[in-house]
Amino acid sequence: ITYIINFLVEIKGFQNDVVAFIAVFLTYFQLFFISEYAAEIVMKFANDLALLLNHQPIFPAKLDTMRNAVGIDYTYKGMFRLVVCPECHTLYQPEEVHCDSKCTFSEFRITCNASLFKPVTIGASKMYANKVSAFNSIKYALTVTFSRLGFESAIEAWRYRTRHNNTMYDIYDGQLWNEFKDRDGNVFTSQARSLLFTLNVDWFQSSKRNVYSVGAIYLTINNLPRSIRYKKENIILVCVIPGPKEPKDTQINNYLQVLVNDLKDLYYGDFFTCTAESPNVPVPVRAALFLIACDIPASRKVSGFTSFNATVPCNKCSTAFPARYNTHLQRDFSFGLEDIDAWSLRTSIENRYHAKNWKEATTKRQRADLEQKFGTRFSALHDLEYLDLVRCTAIDPMHGLFLGTAKKMVKIWRTTICDLTHELYLTDADLKEMQKEANDIILPAQYTPINQKIASDFSDLKADEWRTWCLALSPLLLKSRLPVRHKENWAKFVQACHIVCRPCITQNEAMIAHKLFHEFVLGVAELYGPEMVTPNMHLHLHLKDSIQDFGPIYAFWLYGFERLNGDIKKMTVNYKTAFEVTYMKKFLSVVHYGDYIRNLPQGIKQNPVMMSSFVYLSPTPSDSLVASSVSTSFDFSLFVSAPLRLNDTFTGAEILPPDTQASSRHKVSVNRLTRAHYGYLLAFYRLVYTDRTFASALIPEDLDDLSTMVLPDISLFSEIEILGQTYRSKASRTTRGCYIEVACNSAVPGKEPEMRIGEVQYYFSHQLQMKKTVIPNGRVFVPNAFDEHLFAFVRWYNAPLHPFQGFECLGAAYYHNSFRPADSDCILPVSRIFTCVAMKRGYPDNHVVFLPLPRKTIGL
Repeated sequence: ITYIINFLVEIKGFQNDVVAFIAVFLTYFQLFFISEYAAEIVMKFANDLALLLNHQPIFPAKLDTMRNAVGIDYTYKGMFRLVVCPECHTLYQPEEVHCDSKCTFSEFRITCNASLFKPVTIGASKMYANKVSAFNSIKYALTVTFSRLGFESAIEAWRYRTRHNNTMYDIYDGQLWNEFKDRDGNVFTSQARSLLFTLNVDWFQSSKRNVYSVGAIYLTINNLPRSIRYKKENIILVCVIPGPKEPKDTQINNYLQVLVNDLKDLYYGDFFTCTAESPNVPVPVRAALFLIACDIPASRKVSGFTSFNATVPCNKCSTAFPARYNTHLQRDFSFGLEDIDAWSLRTSIENRYHAKNWKEATTKRQRADLEQKFGTRFSALHDLEYLDLVRCTAIDPMHGLFLGTAKKMVKIWRTTICDLTHELYLTDADLKEMQKEANDIILPAQYTPINQKIASDFSDLKADEWRTWCLALSPLLLKSRLPVRHKENWAKFVQACHIVCRPCITQNEAMIAHKLFHEFVLGVAELYGPEMVTPNMHLHLHLKDSIQDFGPIYAFWLYGFERLNGDIKKMTVNYKTAFEVTYMKKFLSVVHYGDYIRNLPQGIKQNPVMMSSFVYLSPTPSDSLVASSVSTSFDFSLFVSAPLRLNDTFTGAEILPPDTQASSRHKVSVNRLTRAHYGYLLAFYRLVYTDRTFASALIPEDLDDLSTMVLPDISLFSEIEILGQTYRSKASRTTRGCYIEVACNSAVPGKEPEMRIGEVQYYFSHQLQMKKTVIPNGRVFVPNAFDEHLFAFVRWYNAPLHPFQGFECLGAAYYHNSFRPADSDCILPVSRIFTCVAMKRGYPDNHVVFLPLPRKTIGL
């Protein structure tokens, strides 16, 4: 890249760096915003303009020529292509084959013999490969990421987190993190720069016009903090699998084997690379595959397990499920539900033994019998001797809970006749009424509204919309529509989902959720018949094991990967031969934008005008500081647990997630507190800072040498984002997200904390000048320094006039639609916000119902 200006012609009135800057800007402007054809028109116009001014042309005629000249290939230098057999997906190096080559793969004495090339058009002499797969070197990707400033400190930040007994906040708190060993038998992460990967394989439709399924293989780096783990620039796109159809069963192993070869070197070998902290001396970097997180069909292919039609269909237990009485193809998953503790769990030793036998089988019949009996095939991942495929293949909560069971239950209610009413459990009239009620429910931000889709029979709901239905809408909409036992059974499932969807979870909570899932599945079998128990429902009873191994479900659910699929799909391609290669090249060019900018010549990097222009193209900073959202002083687990630490004193100056501090500055207006609100703030400071005195700005004579003047000036803003969850206020353009829940000490000593619901009027930051060094709640303030305090001004709802019955187990709260008198309690440090809340009006005597919901945590 430092030779970027070699191709540029020096023209009078322009320096080479300026023309080079224009070329780089235009190259990325095209990638982000316009087509190649439009970019070439701009280039031609610039050349024509130069000619009119009696200068030589500035740019080449073709965009590809300019891309090569500006060195954009730095972003995809680790990419390589392999020719793919269109029938069996065997891979070939391009130099190993020619236009007449046939596939030589042979199995059970049958050779594939498919043509690897075909003519451009019928009868043409020019040939091209039938299929091409694009790969990205993991080692090169790591070389690029380790060259970023702050990356090494980011992957080591987890070591300095605050730990709480029996509470899991992230993947590091799961059992397997400290049990995963290196080749010497030591904990793998005990050494610096030891990375543990999550693998995801998924497919997406590349075009709405045609059925064409493209696959992608991703790796995420679990050592990174959750806040940046799923950012595009930190995810390694390993492979783009060509379509139009998915590889069958074990054909996926051809692609996985390329990945496995790299992973072997990273685990067993010695890979050295220069880093931002050691730019001249290569240092050792090692990595291992730690977790496979895919949807059910993909995980079966990737990890070598069979479908749910096998006799032993589960990837976690070796239970043999009998066929249903009316079919030989589907299994009875209600079998053994009464005593799930008697289920025999699979082991890694048995899994490898059965996989080895399958691989060595000499006929298709032998393999089919082994699959039917043991539910195991050989996977390329079995070549990673350190990997326990049984334990490391996580249960997918996103598709299982929401796209699976929530969707299935709606289908049951829409197709099954109720014995009491002799009608469907949910009729067409019910759906229309539910839609009207749903439109009146105010949801928090990040909970996707289901606009008109309930009335249209829940058509085309996506995973996030099913999540909204399950957690937020169904408890309120089904209350008066399902029979009592059916409603109570569904409430168990919803309550379990509420528990597992929290940003942190204790061992006891995981067991409670497991018990609720078990009772729910038993209820489904009893209420609707054993044939209604699905494979997903069986897997719910193994979800506890994945939580214990990997922590909260945010560590292994798939929303982040689904967004990546969408990002790749949006990239413009011409859908000609091998357009999957274009997907890979464009994706790498975009995600490594910051890395590319960081390596520009000094003449451009040292020019603030040029560098500021690159921010217009993408928010990625020019220095590619991946740790920009990581603070060594911020502790994720300490922050998440703060709302329930009721014996601590919170001043509003607590250390917040860095992204929170940034988001709070959006749409800021400088303002002054009203006289009443100023009095509440002054009273709040006097309450929490008991070792000092405060003077009112309204009474200047109160100020002395030992007092701190509290000014009424504030920075006011309408919303704030905390770990990815947006909280709005009454000052926002929409009321979605302005209701919050906060934990308070009970008025009765010894009782459980009281959960209080309020409406945020606005958020504000306030500068308080500290006149002496104090240490409240562990924070040190420098004398005469200004310390920023971040608050929400909240009005708290009044208690109900009479009790409310229904769904108390979900934490639904019944309040009178009026506020308590305002006082200093209205000043709330934002770190005390427990969660977001949905609200439904329309109850008798001006009452409202609030339903607290799991808050989002960033990166998901």
